[in-house]
Amino acid sequence: MSTVNSADRPARWVRAAAVTAVLLVVLGASQLWGALPAGASPNMQSTGSSFAGAAIQEWVGTSNTLFGLNINWQVQSSIIGLNQFATNQVDFGASDIPYSSGQAQSSPNQPYQYFPDVAGGLAFMFNLNGQDGSQITNLNLDATVISKIFLGKITTWNDPAIRALNPALCPSANQCDLPNQPIIPVYRSEPSGENYLLSDYLLHQDPADINTANTDFSRSPLALPSATWLYPSDLGQVNNPNNYPNLGKFVPQVGSDNAANYVASAASVGSITYVETAYAINHHFPVASLVNAHGSAVQPSSVNVATALEAAVLHADLTQDLTGVYTNPLANAYPLSAYSYLVAACSPTLAAGQHTACAGGPNIASPFPTSKGQALGQFVAYLACAGQARMSFLGYSPLPPVLVQEDFLAVGRMNGGVQPPPPTAANCKNPYVDGTTVLPGAPVVAGVAGGGVTATTAVANVGGGGAGGGAGGGAGGTSTSNGGSGSSGSNTGSDSATAGLAADQIAEGYTIVNGQVVRKACPDGRFICGSDLAAATKSVIGPSGLLYIGWALLFLALVLGPPLIATRIKRRRAGIVGEGPA
Repeated sequence: MSTVNSADRPARWVRAAAVTAVLLVVLGASQLWGALPAGASPNMQSTGSSFAGAAIQEWVGTSNTLFGLNINWQVQSSIIGLNQFATNQVDFGASDIPYSSGQAQSSPNQPYQYFPDVAGGLAFMFNLNGQDGSQITNLNLDATVISKIFLGKITTWNDPAIRALNPALCPSANQCDLPNQPIIPVYRSEPSGENYLLSDYLLHQDPADINTANTDFSRSPLALPSATWLYPSDLGQVNNPNNYPNLGKFVPQVGSDNAANYVASAASVGSITYVETAYAINHHFPVASLVNAHGSAVQPSSVNVATALEAAVLHADLTQDLTGVYTNPLANAYPLSAYSYLVAACSPTLAAGQHTACAGGPNIASPFPTSKGQALGQFVAYLACAGQARMSFLGYSPLPPVLVQEDFLAVGRMNGGVQPPPPTAANCKNPYVDGTTVLPGAPVVAGVAGGGVTATTAVANVGGGGAGGGAGGGAGGTSTSNGGSGSSGSNTGSDSATAGLAADQIAEGYTIVNGQVVRKACPDGRFICGSDLAAATKSVIGPSGLLYIGWALLFLALVLGPPLIATRIKRRRAGIVGEGPA
């Protein structure tokens, strides 16, 4: 009798486990139903900027995982993004330059607006070995040398102009690690935002050379700045060819990834190109330090890009004027820095409700579907906050709080867009919003009070001199004064690891390494250390991601648990039966 009763008890346990499993599944389904978006997200198409391409690719993948958004993103170029949005081939485009630059072949037939999505530095990725055959990683360049390299005037890496900028590599006339190797300039052969940014920078820094070359290289000079690079399609049309002896060595490439792939090839020693820093990091290749207005050679790290962009002026439509960025006097400002944008639909009626206007297009009702506006609004809210958490690691610089708020307002100007509440540390995991990273300063935005460098948050110049403090522009966004001045100092910076830093920056762990303001000294030379990466990853995962992970583990428990319980019961039953009378 006892044997039968013992066998019945496990059966009851199996039934109880099954009931519990069913209840857990129902509970999990109800929780997940509330966490997932109601209904399938509409399919959206997007293309454009390779400058922001790596960032957008990450946001698209993560937003699909976390929120179920369906966005088909294709990295191409800013001009393609502008053209395809204008001709209604995509739901939103990505570009580093606006329609007002005159580079697009088409104009939108619907009202539109711009969403700043990320900041970055246009970096000069290079592949160069020293006299002893080891890779050179610490190259300095300035605007004049860059201009002469990409106009074909400088032919070898040991040119006197390059030697003069690199005393660490060439300490004397008879001792120089720079090789007598031909320079191979790699340029973007298709119209691109990178071409436009580079030509705009050089026009401000070396106008004589670039304007002369523009005349010499073509029978019909380009209107500069231009998304089409100056390289002539027919060398036979070059006036004064003896002034450009390196033109025959130029290599055309379509897209940033192809340009970076070419330079990273073992067969491409001596080559150099211009790409957003993310592409060089992805290929584990160095980028040149660029000499800024202060005279310091700086890397395009996240904080150096953010510091330079304190001097940016954003117009009412959020498009950028980078004139002040190119000449930012702060010692750690990376001068070739810029914002990138999404271009998307705008409702004039909703814009009027905010006492503003769309950036352009006809003054008609927006045809953008409300379902897509809701989904795109969720995407923008994500990229502006948690989506910025890993940008420093990828090779970008996060959006400052003032632009996060502008993006939120822009969401409210789309049909179906649900404008998020103002960003706070509690609801926005952007490192500049939640305090994870000290904000050096903010750009001036037309019509928004404040902006610019402030005395308490500005990254002080490394050498002790240059501009400090001051108030940014108010309404209209016309003031970019940095105000104040510091004591004179060396361009090479102070020997102290914290000299020139504000108290809050020191408390956050900022130090000065080789003249660069960094979060902490990373032994492997990265822009962000492993501990920061772990924190950024946690920020990206967030509560929604942890919810998915938790229910995935619960699902595995429900699948694997019953068989394990059944096996254990069978073994116990076999043991009980075996103990009975023979």
